[in-house]
Amino acid sequence: MKIILKRNNTLILQVVLCLLIFRTLAFGNWQMQTESVIVPSSFDDKWSLVILPDPQFYNDVYPGLFDLQMTWTKNNAERINVKYVLLPGDITNSNKEREWKNASDSLSILDKKVPYAMCPGNHDSGESGLAGDRTTLMDKYFPYKRLQGWSGMAGYKTKGQMSNTYHFFTDGDDSEWLILCFEWSPTDETLAWGQQILKKFRNKKAIILIHAYLYNDSTRYDWKAKGQEQKWNPHSYKTKLGNDGQDIWEKLIEDNKNVFLVISGHVLGDGTGVLVSQNNSGGDVIQMLVNYQSPINDIGGQAWLRVLTFNKDMKKITCWTYSPLYKKYRNEKDQLIEFLNK
Repeated sequence: MKIILKRNNTLILQVVLCLLIFRTLAFGNWQMQTESVIVPSSFDDKWSLVILPDPQFYNDVYPGLFDLQMTWTKNNAERINVKYVLLPGDITNSNKEREWKNASDSLSILDKKVPYAMCPGNHDSGESGLAGDRTTLMDKYFPYKRLQGWSGMAGYKTKGQMSNTYHFFTDGDDSEWLILCFEWSPTDETLAWGQQILKKFRNKKAIILIHAYLYNDSTRYDWKAKGQEQKWNPHSYKTKLGNDGQDIWEKLIEDNKNVFLVISGHVLGDGTGVLVSQNNSGGDVIQMLVNYQSPINDIGGQAWLRVLTFNKDMKKITCWTYSPLYKKYRNEKDQLIEFLNK
């Protein structure tokens, strides 16, 4: 073996690269804690993702609150080192032109300043947002050319359709990440496309953004096991050939060790949930439900947003919740969470 390595510098390089990739994607095991967690006061060695879940009632009734969230995000992007803004669906309440225009106007506050990615929800799909099919006006108001060039938008499944896209960004330690955004209730064909993207960019840490995945009891949607016990499962809608959370876990996530984080919305109740599961390679996958919409909170959602702040060494992630309307943080155990890499 020593003789081969001495004679073959290419082989040495390949081994080193494989080890580096393995080390990069070896996320380790994550311990969640909710006691004595504090919002970071300094961001010198940190970077952040901002999550804006289910803004449907803002764009339907309270567009000024969505403007307020966008303005806060833009004004604080440098301070908290925001790398991306994530919108896990239900951008509108009924897939109407007026609502999409409101969303477009609000998100224009971030255009060419802070990159953002979105996926459609059931309310963004089909006539009147009833999810009878997957057609959406998102393609009209957020076309590829709007994000091309200045954001991390890198590609799509189908030309002219923005329901299935992928994005790149570089974190605070110059590691590369992939964001994979899926349509409402993705089909097997869409998951196969996602599989290709995850395999092609297997050296990048991956985030899955999807509307309906985790339930508010911190378990995945699972129609086969629980059926109507879990409200609003994608299989209960008229959208054909879709997959729920457990389907997506089994068909896509558990065999791709670069998937690190799954973000979803959709579910009411208390609108929160966290699940940490091991993939087939033994690495932990953090799965998170975030939703603040009415009727969980009044006036559309009270402008609550969630921030995930990562230490550059990937040893700690702090999950915190803030409202620029009330100018305050939330300290409940499901709103202020810390993940420690053991």
